[in-house]
Amino acid sequence: MANTTFSGPVRSEGGFEQVTKSATTGDFTTNLDIDASGNLITTGHVVGQTRIYRQTTAVGWNDGAYAPTVSQRGSIFLLDKDEATTVTLPAVTSADLGATFTFIETVASNNARAITTVYDNDYFVGGLNVGTTAAENGAVGFIVAAATDRILTFDDDLVNGMGALGSHATFTAILTGNVGAGGGAKLVWAATGSVGSADPNGNGTAIFT
Repeated sequence: MANTTFSGPVRSEGGFEQVTKSATTGDFTTNLDIDASGNLITTGHVVGQTRIYRQTTAVGWNDGAYAPTVSQRGSIFLLDKDEATTVTLPAVTSADLGATFTFIETVASNNARAITTVYDNDYFVGGLNVGTTAAENGAVGFIVAAATDRILTFDDDLVNGMGALGSHATFTAILTGNVGAGGGAKLVWAATGSVGSADPNGNGTAIFT
């Protein structure tokens, strides 16, 4: 059926459904359902809705790499697996400003779990509050991203690094980013959060790189 355009509201007493049809079996799968009471159920993402994505179970998060899309803005990503991984933040257009991505360590790990920008000249700005989980002995308590830092690493035993249960960091898109590698230097993502470190003498130089 071709597209149909209505000039007035579309009404239904029984609700609405958006479906996909299997090319092999002909079966229909409901992706979005608005029932007769107006309740909405969807397998997709609703902008403004907070969703949870887990390293252990998220589709496409194959330990080594994961690249959330901008449609996952506002979501919380749980580092809940004791394995190394790299998560690449999406490219930022003017329509994406204000998008946030939050990462929380819920399983301890001595493996590097890194959050990075998609392009080499998209950088972080901002910093993290750092509290030591050991007896404090001169550790630096606030770490600021340098002008060319684009990677944040959770790693519980990294010297001068950070990582502890409950550590969390949020990245907010504040500037339209590059559209490819080799572009101009831009402070695209604001980094904020509060993290723990087992290094009582840590200076935080390995947190942002």
